[in-house]
Amino acid sequence: MYNNYISEVKNIKAIVVDDEMFGREQIKLLITKYFPQITLVAEVANAAEALKQIYFHKPDLIFLDVEMPDSNGFDLLEKIQEHDFEIIFVTAFDQNAIKAIKFSALDYLLKPLNKKEFKSAVQKILDRQKSECDRKSVINNFIRNIKSEEDKLFRLAVNTSNKTYFLLPDEIIRCEADGNYTKITCGNKEVVLSSKTLKEFDDLLNSYNFIRVHRAHLVNKNI
Repeated sequence: MYNNYISEVKNIKAIVVDDEMFGREQIKLLITKYFPQITLVAEVANAAEALKQIYFHKPDLIFLDVEMPDSNGFDLLEKIQEHDFEIIFVTAFDQNAIKAIKFSALDYLLKPLNKKEFKSAVQKILDRQKSECDRKSVINNFIRNIKSEEDKLFRLAVNTSNKTYFLLPDEIIRCEADGNYTKITCGNKEVVLSSKTLKEFDDLLNSYNFIRVHRAHLVNKNI
């Protein structure tokens, strides 16, 4: 399955940013074994060197450690002017950071890395290479989310076939299952069709007073 993409997807340049040598080596080995269409152009141990390498190589994909001694991965993203790349965050268990990552439609891996989860996360990146995902806006929205003092101000990134929507939870009236897709009805009556399942939205929104009133319906109690 994974090798089928070698001829379909352009060669992808990747950078690994992790202060732990074991973490960098593990990602390198997994890329070499399962994704020969990905070229690892740099491996760096700190944010300062990462910034230089990102501007020099202009990578398509960055594996970014969240916590590093000199600076965290989120601070590094703020220093980059053009976010024209995909990100897979690599982190120890940090519930708040993971919530912001999920809300922003980005991918993450927990340490120690799991082979199956690694393959799944990278495969999603390869799939998105064939779509028109607005990567710059998605990452800018994530930076806004992670800096927010209140998670009720997080904007939910919803990718559709033709654009990316950024919705506050209070702007969503209800979510309705449509097979493996979800129809999201907004306060302005606009309906957004997402490829995420209703369960995924239930997991994201259950702390915002959304309730599952039916197996196919999730509604906002605040509206």
